[in-house]
Amino acid sequence: MIDPVLAELARLNNAIPPEADKWPTPCDDFDVIQLRRHLLGWLGYFDAAFTDPDGDQRPDPSAFTGPAVFEPVIQRLTSKIRSAASTGLASSTVNVPLLGGAYPGHAVFDLLLVEVLGHGWDLARATGQTWQPDAETCEHALTVLHGLIQPEYRAPGMPFRPEVAVSAESPALDRLVAFTGRNPAWTPPAL
Repeated sequence: MIDPVLAELARLNNAIPPEADKWPTPCDDFDVIQLRRHLLGWLGYFDAAFTDPDGDQRPDPSAFTGPAVFEPVIQRLTSKIRSAASTGLASSTVNVPLLGGAYPGHAVFDLLLVEVLGHGWDLARATGQTWQPDAETCEHALTVLHGLIQPEYRAPGMPFRPEVAVSAESPALDRLVAFTGRNPAWTPPAL
C-alpha cells in the first residue's frame, strides 16, 4: 500500500523546480524547501525504525538540512519496508520514541503512510502538481487518523489544526486533508 505512494512522492519531488523552494504550502509553518526537508527527516526516521526496530537511536527529523533529494531515500526505505514486511515486522513491535513509544509494525507502516499522503498533497498543491493516490489507500489512512488524532493535538503549535468541514461525499483524499486541518480547496497565493 505504501510503495506506490512513496514512488509517487519521488516523482512529485523530482518535478519541483528550484525556484519553488520559497513558495508557501498549506502547512503554515513551512515553505516548499522546509516541507521537503521535514518529509526527508521523517523518511530517515522511519528508515532507522525499520532498520533497528528495538533501538531507541533515531535521527532527529527536524535536524535534516541536506539537499531535497528523495529518490535514493525512497528507494532505500521501500526496500527496507519490503524486507521488514517479508520478515514479519508487521506483527512485531517497532520503537518510535518521538511518536510515543513502541507500536506494532503494521501501525508504524500506517504512520508513515499518513505522513507521506498528507505532505505529498501539501507539496503537490504548493507546486501546482497532481497528487492522486488511490481512494482505498486514502480511506485506510483516514481510518488510521480517526484512531490517532485526539482533540488536544488540534491547537496552535500542535501537529493538527481544527478539522475543516467537507461533504461526506467528498473524495477520500479531500476528507483526509480536511481531517488534518487543511482546506482541500487551498491554492497558493499569487506569487
